[in-house]
Amino acid sequence: MTRRLTIKAGLAALALAAFAGSGPAALAQSDAKERLASGTLTIGIHNRAPWGFRSSTGEVQGYHPDLVKAALEPLGIKNINFVISEFGALIPGLNANRFDMIASGIAITPKRCQEVIFSEPDLAVGDGLIVKQGNPLNIHSYADIASNPKIRLAGGRGTENTKNAIAAGVPQDQILQLHETTDLVSAVLGGRADAATLSAPSVVSLLQDKNVKGLERAAPFTGLTKENGLPSAMYTAIAFRTNDAALRDLFNERLAKLKADGTVKKIMETYGFTDAEMAPEIKTADVCKGD
Repeated sequence: MTRRLTIKAGLAALALAAFAGSGPAALAQSDAKERLASGTLTIGIHNRAPWGFRSSTGEVQGYHPDLVKAALEPLGIKNINFVISEFGALIPGLNANRFDMIASGIAITPKRCQEVIFSEPDLAVGDGLIVKQGNPLNIHSYADIASNPKIRLAGGRGTENTKNAIAAGVPQDQILQLHETTDLVSAVLGGRADAATLSAPSVVSLLQDKNVKGLERAAPFTGLTKENGLPSAMYTAIAFRTNDAALRDLFNERLAKLKADGTVKKIMETYGFTDAEMAPEIKTADVCKGD
């Protein structure tokens, strides 16, 4: 009985929104209510640690999958299916109804805010750089790369890290854009690139892999900076379709509780995040505006 009451309470906002109006928006809200009531959701991830990945045992792990499960399983959503997709195909897949949400380290940007809606931020992360052991070219900033045309930088195609490098002044003809993290590692190890840019937490997670040898994190490292000289951070969140506002709002309610009771911090620590990556008191609406 308690579990049923919990589910009903969690769906109350959805039910109200679904039947208070009419037309496509109301139908979309009703569909969200039915999906939650079924206890099943499909989540898109892009198979990169520590964000969302499938382990060697086949189990889906990662900061965002764990966060989604912590938020929704208490509401009776026990059947959460994680579907792996190429990063650049996540938003198109979401909008094509292949997923109910994206939970895989996707950053809030004004452009993406025109295509999807986001939960409130759950992390604030900067860029990191992997180089060969000993950092032979002494790379400690995007400025170092931009000032030396012989340095070749590898970056994920379409990622914010690559865009940040370009915005910081690295010429595009110095950047080798690749699809997968494994491609970035291979490029540095094989000499096709001298460094690779990823989010700082992704660099930490990558270097914890016992199979990755001969690489290290460039430290210290200065990525893209704001006009005030402070590092530019990416704010990560869960992405939803634009007509799934009720589902997004329900998730936000649960996220606020998980932040307050320390669950978010515990999940962060599990995947190597520190207080430096704790999301500040900033609203998604402000990040969408570019503030």
